[in-house]
Amino acid sequence: MGSAIILVVVVGGVIFGLGRQRPADVGLIARKLPAAIGVTAALWVLTQVLLSAGAWATLGEIPFNPRWAERGVTAMFGALIAQLFGNALAEEIIYRGFLPPQAWLKLRGGLLGHARWRLLLAALISQAIFAVAHIPNRIFNEMSGADIALDMVMLVIFGLYYLFLYLRTSNLFFAIGVHALANQPLTLVQSDLAAPLFMVLALVAALLWRTQPQLAAAGVGDAL
Repeated sequence: MGSAIILVVVVGGVIFGLGRQRPADVGLIARKLPAAIGVTAALWVLTQVLLSAGAWATLGEIPFNPRWAERGVTAMFGALIAQLFGNALAEEIIYRGFLPPQAWLKLRGGLLGHARWRLLLAALISQAIFAVAHIPNRIFNEMSGADIALDMVMLVIFGLYYLFLYLRTSNLFFAIGVHALANQPLTLVQSDLAAPLFMVLALVAALLWRTQPQLAAAGVGDAL
């Protein structure tokens, strides 16, 4: 429900309404969707293969993920769909598709005229905002001040990771898919390594992605 409200109010009302942004301005380019789906699905399959091989090599068997039986197939896929069309979609549009280009544009001139410095600062500012936006949720969950501080650092790192995926591939749909599957891995094999392994494979895929890196709405060009 919270993600739906954010999509309607922040994305629909503020970014597309008051901000007069088009979907393409924040990275939602329809022709790039098939590539994102194909690569993300291939990475998920590769993750299952590697997890199965690792389990077989160390345990002599492949343990099935019990969450499928506990929650049911509908609930498992429902959680992924909620990510794809809720949390992951909203956060990638706002914090990777919209805020970094806006920060980039605001930092023009002076010592920040060099593209790489502007990109670095724009990335840090936007992902710091991403982290701070999670503070109310952490307070609601009664996290201690020290835990919140550590969590903020981790959120900035995760934010920079997803931003890099977007910048490197010029494909926000890819970042959305990776974000959704990192939160809801849908792994077939019981393993705590599912999400980390998938994210590492996604990073490798981004590094190998054959496209011109760019900050789509701001024209960073080859700043990476």
